[in-house]
Amino acid sequence: MKIGIIRNEDPESAKDWIQACKNRKLDYTVIDISADNWLEQVLSSQADFFVTQPPGIYERFKTMFDERIYIITQELGMKVFPSFTESLIYENKKMSSYYFKAKNILHPQTWVFYSYQEAESFVQKAEYPFVAKTSIGASGSGVKIIKFPKEAMAYIHLAFKGKGIKRRFGPNRNTGSPQKWAAKTIKSPSYFIKRLKYYLEIVGNTQFGYVIFQEYIPHTFEWRVVKIGDSYFVHKKIVVKDKASGGKVKEFGFPPESVLDYVKSLCNEHDFHCVCVDLFESERGYLVNEIQCVFGIPYKYLAKVGDDVGRFIQKDGAWAFEKGDFTVNEACDLKLEAATKLFSHNKEDG
Repeated sequence: MKIGIIRNEDPESAKDWIQACKNRKLDYTVIDISADNWLEQVLSSQADFFVTQPPGIYERFKTMFDERIYIITQELGMKVFPSFTESLIYENKKMSSYYFKAKNILHPQTWVFYSYQEAESFVQKAEYPFVAKTSIGASGSGVKIIKFPKEAMAYIHLAFKGKGIKRRFGPNRNTGSPQKWAAKTIKSPSYFIKRLKYYLEIVGNTQFGYVIFQEYIPHTFEWRVVKIGDSYFVHKKIVVKDKASGGKVKEFGFPPESVLDYVKSLCNEHDFHCVCVDLFESERGYLVNEIQCVFGIPYKYLAKVGDDVGRFIQKDGAWAFEKGDFTVNEACDLKLEAATKLFSHNKEDG
């Protein structure tokens, strides 16, 4: 078996997949999807299937990746993990809102306006507060809770007639401190220069000509449920300064089985195999806030019960917690295992 590793514009984005292939003693080849000859690399790879690291920082690279994965999967019929749909709705809040609505997935009501007049009419009649988001932006970056009409008008003026909407500049202040950042800088000046360039490009990548508004759901936490193949990982993201996304405070334990049941049913229905699902609890039931195929592992684990890290699996219709380190190597070992199992089954079914 030969694995095609599709890396994004960052040369380092393939390293965890490379290590996973080495750990399983599998042959592999690395494809640079940002290169001009990306298609020639794909066609000559002789890979049985491809694993990817979708980009989620710069909108131009996100668009490039989605266009090229479309050709690989939809036109050439090649197998990719995560899937084309999982990649398409990752870090694209416009597309994910369209997908949720089209597929009747319960979610906070979302409005995308490409017209200043439509946006202006909305904010004059809207129920406050509501949430404004940039289409791309992880860990709470680009998310703003708008509480007053005057604030909303200033936001849409900036988006349509001003300099555009910017994401957060600099590190996430909810997960670090100036003292820690200074220590990292002193320890590695090259790291500081690399991160500074990264932050400068992000702040220069403004969103202009459209806005994304979302219904505000009062909450003190979000459920984060990660599915990788048959493995599930759950924790709560606790709200810090009005946001659960990007916060450092997590709460672990055995979740209500209804959370696991809901996500399993959702993923089965929509053929998701490698996603994290962020959920709000509401009077309407569970509401999907986001579905992402790339996710961080902040504590080197995603689920913990008592003092034990592990995963949740379903056996004979009941949920059980299984102890073990299943997220080693940024969970790429587990992802590769899931992809191999998935495509082996598909081959047998075909």
